[in-house]
Amino acid sequence: MNFVVFLLGIPTFTEIKMMKKDTNTNSNMSAIDVHGAQKKVSLFSCGTVVATPAVMAHFSENNIEIEPYLIQRHLQSDWGDVSPEDAIANDFAVENGLRILSAYVAANRRFWVITEADRSATTFLFPEEY
Repeated sequence: MNFVVFLLGIPTFTEIKMMKKDTNTNSNMSAIDVHGAQKKVSLFSCGTVVATPAVMAHFSENNIEIEPYLIQRHLQSDWGDVSPEDAIANDFAVENGLRILSAYVAANRRFWVITEADRSATTFLFPEEY
């Protein structure tokens, strides 16, 4: 399966700066500075952010930004449209280094955001692409 990889320097992610973990604490939290806005503390690292071509086409055709779903929602433990059991599982996953899955709807299409257990990558994809 092909993915679109977001790296610093791509226009929509140019201003995102992941700050390194504070080595003076035991915290797993990372601070994110988005377009000069106040710093928000994410609950976990997202690693490399990728998306399937189908998700990217849908977002592009409908002028949907990825950043709000990643930064204001997924990394802040707003799991979107998941069952209460899945929300509890995600909360447990954040604390215990397991895979995290959020589900959202944009322009009448449901999509998932999955962060791998090792926090190496976060993927935007449609459920049927899983």
